[in-house]
Amino acid sequence: MKKLEEQKIITQSESKQINKQLNADFDFYLQHQDIDFAGLEKMFFETIKNFENIKINQPIFIVITSTTYHTITSQIAMRNFPNSIKKEDYAIQSKLNNVMNNWFKNYQNDSEKIQDLISQINKTKQLKIYSDISDSEYDEILIEITKIKNDTTISENELKKILTDGMLKYCNKNNNSNLSILNIYAAIDRIKKLGINQNLLAIYKRNEIQSKELTYSAIKEQISGRFKILLSEKMITQQQYLYYTKTIIEDVEFCENTTNKEQIKTQLLTGLRKLKTAELDTEDREAIIDWYFILSQKSKIDIKSNLNSWLYDF
Repeated sequence: MKKLEEQKIITQSESKQINKQLNADFDFYLQHQDIDFAGLEKMFFETIKNFENIKINQPIFIVITSTTYHTITSQIAMRNFPNSIKKEDYAIQSKLNNVMNNWFKNYQNDSEKIQDLISQINKTKQLKIYSDISDSEYDEILIEITKIKNDTTISENELKKILTDGMLKYCNKNNNSNLSILNIYAAIDRIKKLGINQNLLAIYKRNEIQSKELTYSAIKEQISGRFKILLSEKMITQQQYLYYTKTIIEDVEFCENTTNKEQIKTQLLTGLRKLKTAELDTEDREAIIDWYFILSQKSKIDIKSNLNSWLYDF
């Protein structure tokens, strides 16, 4: 919250109000650790109602969802540990995330949603997650999207042409970068309700590079990119970022440089054990599973039951 104050996103009094309420929410959870999804959903909407005097933008929304509520649902997911994780407990985080995201989607107007998209693009540019998208290309895309945000006289047909032309111009890179470009233009399509998602997807598919399997370097790039975003959004600490990326990338490199299947299996299962209690949301834990599954497939070993156990404990 202090950073948001420094950036003039929020006033000191608003920061104090939000901190006080979120601390109260966490205290309530500590006193009612058997709380279920319905109880959390009710608590979230009561909290949001208490913030009626505050304009909630994306940075404030991220603080609300990724600090208190992310911590609560992460603890709920693991509250039966070391015994088997209950499916209903594990599912709470995803269900509550959907509720909170749907609320925010309905809360924001189109201009605010596009401004958030602009901020996300700037962050991706700054972090250099997609190395084959140049700064000048990002700048050109940002100029287009800023125009869409500010110029309310642009017709629907003109908007469709801007998005289609943008996809044709920039969607000519590796699959991950092309998907990032698609996500930008698809976001405008959703916000403006243009109904051309299939057209945009067709351009992406046309340029998709068909490869038999993900390379080791591509896996490492995905790992670094995903955790960089989590770190930049304060979803994880610097220490967690270093631990998670070091653990997974070491396992990737072990698979890349080793042919002994038993040694690889031991290495992957050891890595999974290290990450078992990682404080990550459902989507990020599933991403870890995807990476380890790909590594097992490339190494021709079967750890599917171990992956299921890691994710669900059944």
